[in-house]
Amino acid sequence: MSSVQATIDYTSKDYDGLKASMLDFAAQVIPEWRSRSEGDFGVALVELLAYEGDILSYYGDRIQDEAFLSTATRRESLLQLAAMLGYQPSNGVSATGTVTLQSANPGPAVVVPAGTDVVTDFIADIDGRLVFETDTAVTVPANGGTVQVTVTEGGTRSMVSLGASNGLPSQSFRLPETGVLTGSVRVFVDRAVTATGTNVEEWTQVDFLVDSDSTSRTFSVSVDADGASSILFGDGTDGMVPNTGLNVYATYKTTSGSAGNLSAGNLISVDSPSLAGVYVAQDTNGAYLSTATAGGADPETNDQIRANAPRAFRSQRRLVTLKDFADAAIAVPGVLRANASAGAFSSVSVWIVGASGGQPTTDLINRVQANLNSKVLAGVTPTVGTPTFVKVNVGAAGANALVVKVYDNVKQGVVKANVETAIRSLLALANVDFAQRLTVSDFYSAIMSVPGVQYVVIPMIARSDSAQTGTADIVCRDWEIPTLGNLVVTATGGIL
Repeated sequence: MSSVQATIDYTSKDYDGLKASMLDFAAQVIPEWRSRSEGDFGVALVELLAYEGDILSYYGDRIQDEAFLSTATRRESLLQLAAMLGYQPSNGVSATGTVTLQSANPGPAVVVPAGTDVVTDFIADIDGRLVFETDTAVTVPANGGTVQVTVTEGGTRSMVSLGASNGLPSQSFRLPETGVLTGSVRVFVDRAVTATGTNVEEWTQVDFLVDSDSTSRTFSVSVDADGASSILFGDGTDGMVPNTGLNVYATYKTTSGSAGNLSAGNLISVDSPSLAGVYVAQDTNGAYLSTATAGGADPETNDQIRANAPRAFRSQRRLVTLKDFADAAIAVPGVLRANASAGAFSSVSVWIVGASGGQPTTDLINRVQANLNSKVLAGVTPTVGTPTFVKVNVGAAGANALVVKVYDNVKQGVVKANVETAIRSLLALANVDFAQRLTVSDFYSAIMSVPGVQYVVIPMIARSDSAQTGTADIVCRDWEIPTLGNLVVTATGGIL
């Protein structure tokens, strides 16, 4: 009996392709079976197998996609890939600002310790209040005296019980809250049980337990796709295992991220029952004396992880090239953009943009500076600076207005609004960077891509600090970022 040589079509991966391939093969091995009716039992079995094969093929493709940063869609996959590259994504950054405290009049001087809660009024967007903590201890002078103190958004949770060790390797304890501030976790483990109680000792956080030995009292922190943080102990080889029965505690800070970026006057009261006679000061109009708070950032998005994880892997723990300096700056939580340049090998300037897309806070600058100092080569001095946002004026009042001609069958007002949106998008922070060069053709291309535009005349594109005539490419220096200044658009034609 002759055997049938089957030709395998490896492109048959969906339902229709699998069904067709199986029926073609059946025609070779069972030639007497000719029915292809959907009511035929054999055809029904083939359709069931094709359906199952289609599902398995889909999951096979998904698994393959989840193995690469560029194609992964599940946050869990991106976090695991980032960990493999030695990168820990930021779980959020706290906003900072200042508040002026005042004592009662008459009344004594009051010592306000660090960590005192200062709160906002009810905020509808988060369905609650935000808590800020004072960064340092201050003394408020007596009899209505005032003092200004810096505050940081987020609350501190002290000595939260996480459970007891079971003595097994690689134990994990999940913290009870999400939004745990990166780098804020401290872990304590019982040392011994004595007649007077239990003593605890603090263990040390490390980025990777593999860097620890069997006697190292270390732990690492991981964040899952839901934003929950967990602490992980060693396996007895890479990091010590806590003995059976010893209790584990954690102290940490939480943050609300970008929700903490508030306008001035939103911090309204000191929330501490033990501090009677201390208030948030008010001006003569009754406005609370607190500055705008800035620098708050949400956990890194999936796209940010895709961009930042390879940078951390590329530069490792040393800074050699200018790109290394910029990548190391971006790796600091709260930095949205960074650029580096150098006039000499011994001095490197690094400019950073804060998490909210504006100027970085002093705290963020200091953290970036510390990160660069820890990795820089001997003899090289890095300096962290703030960016210059260069306003770009497009069109001007009168004869220099940008003119859009609209097709006759399109509404003029809609096209005009869409053109303005296109120009704003071109100069949005998400689409520009340090040392950007915007050509005149970039503006024409953005406008002509708007449906309904027949043609456009642009008489003026210029930096706000240059002559406001003619059109020329917008060229920014290493520390400059373009942003939209004045935009004047008129439209002709179309349906009014």
